[in-house]
Order: sequence, then structure tokens, then C-alpha cells
Amino acid sequence: MILITMAYNDSAFCTRCGARLRESDTFCSKCGASRSMSSQQYYSQYRTPEKSSNTLNILGILSLAWAVSALFFGLYCILEAGPIEAEMWNSLIEQGIYPGDLDFDLHTFIVAFGAITAASGALAAITAFLCFVKRFYIIAFVACLISSFLVLPIGIIGIIVAFAILKSKSEFKVIGSTL
Repeated sequence: MILITMAYNDSAFCTRCGARLRESDTFCSKCGASRSMSSQQYYSQYRTPEKSSNTLNILGILSLAWAVSALFFGLYCILEAGPIEAEMWNSLIEQGIYPGDLDFDLHTFIVAFGAITAASGALAAITAFLCFVKRFYIIAFVACLISSFLVLPIGIIGIIVAFAILKSKSEFKVIGSTL
């Protein structure tokens, strides 16, 4: 009975290719894998995520929606800064505020605001892509956080998405896995 148990023990077979190992073998003669790695260690290291949910797809869609909106609005502000500035001055003059009353350049402010918003959108696009391909969760998390901080207070939603990415890190594929 003891011999039968040893024959079917995990350590009697290679954890990588399944070849039978002798007791004296330290490496598999067929594939070269180390015997010291148990099958539990092997499968936990090279496994694909066990649970598959739509969380990353939803986070990717949210990030993509923000990316498209922010890129469009940011580029619009950059390209149409002159007309936007004129419209804003008309509104300010109606309220009794004149160009000489402000200590900053409104045109530069509009362009800078557009550039920051577009940068937030670009980072959100990176986040969306990484959520869809389920790779590099830490980069997705950091890109989402930076994207969110660029456009506070609207970015509060992005911060929530960033922490949802961090919570869903087990759904991202392990680097080196075949799937």
C-alpha cells in the first residue's frame, strides 16, 4: 500500500510535462523542470485567472468613455481657444468684468485646460486598453489615477475606477502565461 501511494505522489511525476521521475531525480529527464517545484506551486505560478467576470470589461468601457469625451473636449478647447475666449469675454462683460480686471491670460488658460483634459483622456485610453487586454494592472491603475487627478473634481469617478482595477488585479493575466 505504501509503494502504491508513493507511485502516485505528486513528486513521482514531473509537474510540467507529467513524465515519471525516479526518487533520485532532481530534474525531469524529459523537459528539465526542477523537481522541487510542487504541482501546486507550478499551477499557481502559471495559471490563467480562475474566475472570469465582466469587471475589467466594464472598467475598460468606463475608461474608454472618459477617454473619448476628454480627448474630444480637450482638443476642442485647444483648437477653438479663440472663439471660446471671445464668448467667455462677452459673458464676463455682461456681468461687469472687463479684460483689464483679470490678472491672467484667458486664452492661455483655455489652451492649458484643453491640454490637461486631453492628457487625462490619453491616460484613460491607456487604462481602457490595458483593462481590455487584461495585462499590466499596476500601469492601468497608475494611468487611471493620474488621469483622474488631472481633472478633479470630475476625476472622483476615475479614482473609484482605479481602485476597482486594483481590486480586480487577479483577473489580469500573469506575465509569461500562454493565454
